[in-house]
Amino acid sequence: MTESMAHPTEAPAVPAPQWDPFQLMDRMDEEALRRELEGVAPTELVYVVKEGGQEIVGLSKTGVDQCCMALVSQGQVIREEDLQYELIGEGDDREALFKVRAARFTVSPAGQEVRLDQVIGVKRQPLYFEPAPLELDSNVPGRKYRGRSFRDLLGLAEGREYLAWMAENFGETEIRKFVRRILAGEEISFQRGRQLNPHWYEAGAMKAARNARFRLIPGAVRAQVIATARQAGQTRVVEAGAATSAAQWSQPVQRRGPHAPTEKQVAFYQRLAESPVFSEEERRRALEWLANRGTRQTIKDQIDWLKRQVETRRAARATESAA
Repeated sequence: MTESMAHPTEAPAVPAPQWDPFQLMDRMDEEALRRELEGVAPTELVYVVKEGGQEIVGLSKTGVDQCCMALVSQGQVIREEDLQYELIGEGDDREALFKVRAARFTVSPAGQEVRLDQVIGVKRQPLYFEPAPLELDSNVPGRKYRGRSFRDLLGLAEGREYLAWMAENFGETEIRKFVRRILAGEEISFQRGRQLNPHWYEAGAMKAARNARFRLIPGAVRAQVIATARQAGQTRVVEAGAATSAAQWSQPVQRRGPHAPTEKQVAFYQRLAESPVFSEEERRRALEWLANRGTRQTIKDQIDWLKRQVETRRAARATESAA
């Protein structure tokens, strides 16, 4: 019988924080942008987040592009006129602040233009990100085995050959170490350090431009594109229940100051709490504790406790499966 997950979560002082659905949409936009840079054209124009019988609807970057195309048919065009950015922070906490100026013009059939209005769109873009932990069921990076897990490759002769190549030649040190250990028969969860986002400039620039163009699109055009996209099935729907996982909480720690947990501590705690060995209720209470009571000192003990729970429960499940 496994230990109850009550130790780090008892009697939270205040209600759990509300996650931000628009931050979730922003992350989905970044995923779409990465796929686009890899040559996969995005098709989702609208994001729909469902919660408590209500829907929160937003346009994706591709949806904003579609709105701009709809304006062209009405004799209007939106142009991005200026892009600026500056870097702030130090080390792996650096961020880029992007600012895009865009303007809307009306264009006559003869080609004459009249400038209507202009706006500024801004976006704060981290340069580094916290990658998901490596596990046997994690997807193998790269295009050759896209969508296949490390576990899948271990069961294939050619897959093991590819893993052996990765163990010696892959660029990321953590992945090389992980692959060597799973080839040796270990079933582990391997934490990875913060990594530079190779597409931070593209992501920040495109999202700042998206924000600027969005402000210039009339509400009637936005509503029409959303309605058409939903009828055509060009939407991505997310249930609120799925958004309660640790990776989708937008701001789990509200406090600031010398006693607040560090960003790295929070990210590590969240990854552990997201483990499938915990129930949704246990995960919710763990995140409540992090948001309301966690400090730079106490979170260290809770991280150790969560790690032990993950290891113990995984071992117990493996034993039950083998019995």
